[in-house]
Amino acid sequence: MKRRLVSVLLCVMMCLGVTASWVALGGGAAVAGPLPTWYLAEGSTAWGFGTYINIENPNLVDVQIRVTYMTSFGPLVQPDFTMAATSTVTINPFAALGQRDFSTRVECLGGQTIAADRTMFWMGGPGSEQDQNMETHSSIGVTAAQVTWWMPEGSSAWGFQTWLLVQNPNLVPANCAVTYMIEGFGPITVNKVVPANSRATYNMKDDIGSADASIQVLADQQVICERAMYRNSRRMGHDSIGTTVPSLDYYLAEGTTAWGFTTYLLVQNANVVPNDITITYMKPSGPVVMPSFTMLPETRKTIRVNDFVPNSDLSIKVHGTSPLFAERAMYWGAGTVWGEAGHDSIGVDQPHAIWYMPGGSSQSLNETWTLVQNPNAVDVNVEISYYPEGSLLNVVIPNTIVPANSRRTFNMADAVTTPGRYATQVRTLTPGQNIICERATYIWTEAGSLSARTAGEETIGAWDD
Repeated sequence: MKRRLVSVLLCVMMCLGVTASWVALGGGAAVAGPLPTWYLAEGSTAWGFGTYINIENPNLVDVQIRVTYMTSFGPLVQPDFTMAATSTVTINPFAALGQRDFSTRVECLGGQTIAADRTMFWMGGPGSEQDQNMETHSSIGVTAAQVTWWMPEGSSAWGFQTWLLVQNPNLVPANCAVTYMIEGFGPITVNKVVPANSRATYNMKDDIGSADASIQVLADQQVICERAMYRNSRRMGHDSIGTTVPSLDYYLAEGTTAWGFTTYLLVQNANVVPNDITITYMKPSGPVVMPSFTMLPETRKTIRVNDFVPNSDLSIKVHGTSPLFAERAMYWGAGTVWGEAGHDSIGVDQPHAIWYMPGGSSQSLNETWTLVQNPNAVDVNVEISYYPEGSLLNVVIPNTIVPANSRRTFNMADAVTTPGRYATQVRTLTPGQNIICERATYIWTEAGSLSARTAGEETIGAWDD
């Protein structure tokens, strides 16, 4: 009954004209809206993992920052610190936590807009320690907790492990109904209890066995939900925050079927009625609109993009006759000496005027790309700013065109002359024509005459209007 009420609510919201921005500002959590407090559900310095918390200050003034780690032993508040104007900072929690699972809250004490994301890294893969390779994943945070979350991607088949992370920042336990919307089958619901001021981790296979499934979490307290996936003894891993915003349209700025990549699109229909879906692939040369198809109620659909748009960079727009959710996973390196790696991100429900991406590096053997999707019928001019860590200078690309209904890719190393860690800001210069932005960062490995992109992380940015 709860699932049916949620699905009816989605349809009623759309029929009444309740927009996604109302949901973000008045009705609960945006995926990544412009507020001074951020939550990151996933995080670990145990089990062979390392974690970085990346914070971006896009303001022209210094700001005061407070970081709190939420653990099974309760919250651990860190000393406040000052963050320079238009800069980024990277925090390693290990010194404060030792080996521990945790969630994170980042606050700007003066109330100014900041953005926060998280990068995790580890050595994984079968065989001896010498045979293992580094892999990474990342996710933007969220600016508030919410009672309902959706995560289109998820699998406990094909050798995958899928973990649901639920952060409960409240003073009381949170009772959660977790519904797995199984591809080709339908929904199964299990109940969970997350202790106060802590986070809990759940293995999908323990709940539904081997299956491909999207996830819905309906809680009696406001929580934050994230999902992590691993395969091949953790050689490959990716992660994404969930979304709280149902929409007739979902946008994904990143995607490619070239350069050795395989891209999958995951679409979740959480409604109790069928949903007619239309997908548009926005290539650098222009849009490609695919024939519509119908999704059954409370299910998910997996689309291998390479089968429809081969050998091309692209962004994606997913449209439904009822509200939906969409996510994208990318893989590369299968069959190589280093093994397969991957990354993933949730989509966004609408374009925005300004985007912030806290993580990113142009250091040796690192490359960072900014993906800008223009879903408008006209060309859009954008300005890209790179904000450094430490005493480095800002770098600005002042005026660049992104063609109509297409996407452009920007390499950080083409703009910054001093290698280092940089946050990114992208803003539209064309009035009334907003955009979607994501960040992808890769690590290269060199072994003798061989060189390959062996690890990667990817996430949507935070937005502002």
